[in-house]
Amino acid sequence: MKLPSAVLLLPVLSLMYAATCSAQQTAMLVNAPMPTAAVSGAEPESFSSSAMGVYPVSAPQVQEKKPGLKLLDWGLLGAASTLRVLDYTSTEKALTEPQYYHEAMLPNALVKNKPAFAAFEAGTVAVNYEAYRFLIHHNKRSLARAAQCVYVGAMTFQIAHNYQTLGQKPVQ
Repeated sequence: MKLPSAVLLLPVLSLMYAATCSAQQTAMLVNAPMPTAAVSGAEPESFSSSAMGVYPVSAPQVQEKKPGLKLLDWGLLGAASTLRVLDYTSTEKALTEPQYYHEAMLPNALVKNKPAFAAFEAGTVAVNYEAYRFLIHHNKRSLARAAQCVYVGAMTFQIAHNYQTLGQKPVQ
């Protein structure tokens, strides 16, 4: 039984929604007014605010750098892409013996149309890549990696099951 891609991406999308809700609260803190110098008349004249160590605070000058994909990120994306290719080949091999095997999750019209099925598998790779980059761009690298590990693990289990089933002789 194959898990559809939409089911595997559901946890990623729900976590992305939760992360955006908490980001709104963080934005309020970032946009808070900056503290000003000491109020005049609040200190004795013999002590100036600079002698007391009170200085106006300015926002730090941070250059925004777009986060890029690192080696581990490319490895996870490559593993997911490879598993999609193996899913395609295992399904195509199983469909050569329709008396023993059938597709459990995807519509037969899609699976029996080779170009459409290949396009579907390539589309899932593209959507996976874009979702991963979206999370990285929004500084959610650890979430992207965790979700990708779950996705790769689930796909690995399913592909291993497919090839194990194909390797066994069907009982007649």
